[in-house]
Amino acid sequence: MVTKKAADELNEPRPTVREAMRFGAFATAKLVAGADGLDRPIEWVRMMETPEVQPRAGDLVLTTGFPIKDDPDAQVRLIGRIADGGGAGLVVRPHPYLRKLPPEMLTEADRLNVPVFTVAADVQMVDLMTPLLERIINAEHWRLKRSLDIHRRFTELVLDGKGVNEICRTLAELLESAVVIEDASFHLLAHAGGSGDPHRKETIQRQGTPQRVLFDPQIQRMLREVEQKRGPVKVPAFPHVGMSRERLIAPILAANQVLGYISVLDHPPHHEELAFMAIEQAALVLALAVAKERELAEVEGRIRGEFLEDLLHGTYGDEAAAQRRARHLGFPMHGSHIVMLVDIDDFRGFNKSRQVSEDAIQALKREFLRRVTGVVRTSYPRALLQGRSDSVVSLLPLGTEPGDHQARGHALGIQVRQTIAEWKPGFTVSVGFSGPTEAPSGVAAAQREVVSVMDSLARFKRWGQVVSVPELGLTGLLAAVTDERLVDYSRRHLGPLMEHDTKRKGSLVATLRAYLETGEQQQAATRLRVHPNTLRYRLDRVREISGVDLEDPETRLNLAVALRVQALLGM
Repeated sequence: MVTKKAADELNEPRPTVREAMRFGAFATAKLVAGADGLDRPIEWVRMMETPEVQPRAGDLVLTTGFPIKDDPDAQVRLIGRIADGGGAGLVVRPHPYLRKLPPEMLTEADRLNVPVFTVAADVQMVDLMTPLLERIINAEHWRLKRSLDIHRRFTELVLDGKGVNEICRTLAELLESAVVIEDASFHLLAHAGGSGDPHRKETIQRQGTPQRVLFDPQIQRMLREVEQKRGPVKVPAFPHVGMSRERLIAPILAANQVLGYISVLDHPPHHEELAFMAIEQAALVLALAVAKERELAEVEGRIRGEFLEDLLHGTYGDEAAAQRRARHLGFPMHGSHIVMLVDIDDFRGFNKSRQVSEDAIQALKREFLRRVTGVVRTSYPRALLQGRSDSVVSLLPLGTEPGDHQARGHALGIQVRQTIAEWKPGFTVSVGFSGPTEAPSGVAAAQREVVSVMDSLARFKRWGQVVSVPELGLTGLLAAVTDERLVDYSRRHLGPLMEHDTKRKGSLVATLRAYLETGEQQQAATRLRVHPNTLRYRLDRVREISGVDLEDPETRLNLAVALRVQALLGM
């Protein structure tokens, strides 16, 4: 953490022109023009001995006027040269060479906000320069010292094997500010410090910057500028997306590739120079840490994915071998497990309609896997996950504690579906999960069951579903039957009634469904909001048209199954 002494040292960085007016002989100087430029910083003090001297950024120019004493135009142009070069101002000792500064020179100074001072003839230039240069050199020494100290702090973190979280926390302590670190896709990697900024709160809550913010044209333009600058940039507030205050943002770069971004909020204004130095150093070590963590994550993900594939296909060897691999990966094999499958609905149709390139498709799949993984790991940190083209399969450890695991799995599925919808408008996913099963022996069978149901739902274009295989019951069984057989079965039992309803805009099929589902005429009439006599008449018409006996249990079963098939196929 920054000590109070270090903070006190920073109270006197490079002086502004206004502050310099209190130093030594400068206190006797008279401001004659350019009062609106007094907050210009002084980087150096330079004597003008020839007309060719070109003021540089931050230069406070001192002159007796001798080089331009006979050239009124050069006197006016000097002000423009100082302004164009970003100079701090001009101090003139008029006597004996310039007895009076020309009005045009002062007018130009006021126009360009370049402070112009005059000093008495007995003031020595060295008395003006010495205190200013001492202050500037001390400030430069302090900057170098602090830069080395900051570099040492962050370098030690990396050498000690500390990761992104520790670097983020150190940066927040150094600046006494709120810090957020995100990867190149704006997924939250770490955060430290506190702030009431609505955007920061939402970013932490959602584990990354919301898509509506990233897609905003002003935000896109700002991010391009940050990337081009390749260093910390102060960006303004964007209240329309919840960014209510200005902040410092810097890219994390490695080999010209953006690995992520640092965002610093509420840094002390008088410590801004410290903030820029610290962020630059943090970005350097974060590039190393992010690259290292990415490499480790890829290796771990590949090993865990291979283990999951072996469990799903039953190729794990014997149970003892599976237990050894599970212990090595920190995956709990004891207790029950659920297989969950997340499918992108009609991914081929999505790509075709948007004519997405192959590189963009692969990037889309990687981001899809990352986002699903982020949601799943929030609830099940030790889950095994593996991407499969346009789907993600995972094995969720339930442990041995009792609980409503089906409800928890359903809630997780809804969260995944919402996360993907927010990330990519137009994308929908279906989520299916098995009942609890034992690992490793029951995983392969559970996966086959889930895949069968999900394939069938996709076949019927039942998209955007969150389904639990055990809860599907008869529907899950029917989903495994071919479309042709299902259509034939439904038409064989309901064909005459469907034709009647189509020709006469009737409701006999709906009446039959209400009657079979409620099991009683009075309740069916209430559901359909018709008089009981109307219901009895409709049921008589059902018997007459279809020739069935509604009192026969076998007939009622066949009709109920046919109605379920009709709903499944959307007929």
